[in-house]
Amino acid sequence: MRKLSKIIVPALLAAGVLGSAGAASAQPYGGPGYEHRGDWGQRTPARAQAIRDQIRDLEQRVSRNDWRGRISDREAAGLRQDVRQLREQFQYFNRNGLDNREMRTLENRIQQIRGRLQFERHDRDGRRW
Repeated sequence: MRKLSKIIVPALLAAGVLGSAGAASAQPYGGPGYEHRGDWGQRTPARAQAIRDQIRDLEQRVSRNDWRGRISDREAAGLRQDVRQLREQFQYFNRNGLDNREMRTLENRIQQIRGRLQFERHDRDGRRW
């Protein structure tokens, strides 16, 4: 009897713990502002706001570098066009909330524009490549 209780009691405890954890994890993580599109628990409004802030920062950096004369007017116009296209793509993606693929795409475009701005600041030629 003692051997049986040494085996059954831990098995019952493990089954109880796993059963309650499984039921808790099966519940959708929701509430106001949550988008249930396969990426459970990720607030798309916060993700969208982060992208909006980065786009606004890019616009300000381009304007500031143009105003200070670190990039030419032509380079600034090209970078502004890139930022405008990025904003339009963000608005298109964000119509139903951002999923992980759309978020990565936007972040990659932001990094490309940042890299281009840095390149234009240091190329010292005064024209767009």
